[in-house]
Amino acid sequence: GVREDERGFTLQELLTTIAILGILITIAVIVFLALLERWRVEAAASQFAADLRLAHARATNQLTDWRVVFMPDGSPVSGCASSDYCMIKLRVPYGAGDEAPTLDPEAPRAPRELPDGTKIKEVTFDPDCSAGDAEAVIPPSSCGGTRTLEFSSNGTVRTLRPGQSGTVRISSDDGSPHCDVVFNSATSRIRIGSIAY
Repeated sequence: GVREDERGFTLQELLTTIAILGILITIAVIVFLALLERWRVEAAASQFAADLRLAHARATNQLTDWRVVFMPDGSPVSGCASSDYCMIKLRVPYGAGDEAPTLDPEAPRAPRELPDGTKIKEVTFDPDCSAGDAEAVIPPSSCGGTRTLEFSSNGTVRTLRPGQSGTVRISSDDGSPHCDVVFNSATSRIRIGSIAY
C-alpha cells in the first residue's frame, strides 16, 4: 500500500538548499584562491633565497665573485634584459678599489624568472653612509641605492654601494600578500620572513 504521510521536498526547500550550497562553494573558492596566492609568493621567495644561497656557495667554491642583479628598475644586463633577476659570474674577485670587473666569458648569464603572478616589489638596503664615523647620522636615502648583490670568494655578501644588509620584498602582482627575503653580510645569512598582507 501507499503511505499517505510520505512526501518529497518542496520547491522552497530545494531553492534554500541550492542557495546555501552556492554560498559555501563561493567561500571555498575565495579561500582557495587566497591560499593559491600565498603558496605562489612563498614559492617565489623560496626560489629567490635558494638562488642567493647558490650564488654564495658558487663564490666560495669557485673562489671568484658572483653577482645577483635585480632587473626591475635596474640597468639591464645583456642576455638578462627580460628576466626578474640574473646571476652573473665575474672573471676575478672584485675589491673596492679595483677597476670595473669583467664578466667571465665562459660562464653564461643565468636569467631567472619568478613564478607567474609574483614579482620583486622593492629592494631595501641598510647602507652605512658614515664612512667609519661612529657619530655620523645620515639618512639611508642620501646614500643612493643599488640593485645588485655581490657574493665574494671570502664568503661575504655586499651591495655595490655602502651597506651590507637589506631586504628584498617578493609579492604578488597586486602587492598582497608579500614575503621578505633578508640578507646579512656579517653572518652571510639569508632568511625568508613570514607572509604578510
